[in-house]
Amino acid sequence: MKIFVACLAAALTASPASAAFTAQPFQMRNGPVVWTAQGADTLTISAGPKTNWFVPPWNPKGATDSAPTLLFKASADFSLSAKVHLTPRGRWDAGALTVFADKDHWAKLCLENADGDGKLAVVMVVNNIVSDDSYTTLVAPGDTLMLRISRKGPAFTFHASADGKSWRMLRTFALGGDLADLRMGLLAQSPAGDGISVVFSDLRYEPAP
Repeated sequence: MKIFVACLAAALTASPASAAFTAQPFQMRNGPVVWTAQGADTLTISAGPKTNWFVPPWNPKGATDSAPTLLFKASADFSLSAKVHLTPRGRWDAGALTVFADKDHWAKLCLENADGDGKLAVVMVVNNIVSDDSYTTLVAPGDTLMLRISRKGPAFTFHASADGKSWRMLRTFALGGDLADLRMGLLAQSPAGDGISVVFSDLRYEPAP
């Protein structure tokens, strides 16, 4: 959707304090080290060191909410997809798509250096008060993979694809909380590392008709 990527680029290239930025229907949680827009459908978000978004089920008081996350208001039913690219340096370095109802109810679909060996795998986290952590066996053929989040009614679905044509369904789930002001967007994290830059390209947002 060209309007989406154009507005998103405008939001990212404006100063956070500027009227141009605040006029956009976007919210940046935990500001990034750097954010840049390239063209109409490519964004780079750079996270600082030790940035993460996770609520340990064994210790909810040890929650971490420091990963830079760009959120925007979504329609009732929608699909958001992007080609996610990163060159990881630390374990759990990741780029992700996310949905956010409130601080206790959110989810993220990550392309992540899960084992710390430089091989990027798909990891999913759904947070309903506390976080689960679901590792998959789906490994990217290199440093790039396409991810997609879609919503239909109360149900959300995660997909991944190597080519953007053949999509593999990974998980369907529900979020608690009030979904009336649901937002979705992009995230970068470096929980154990010194920071990471994630490139999101081929951004596509499709509201349901």
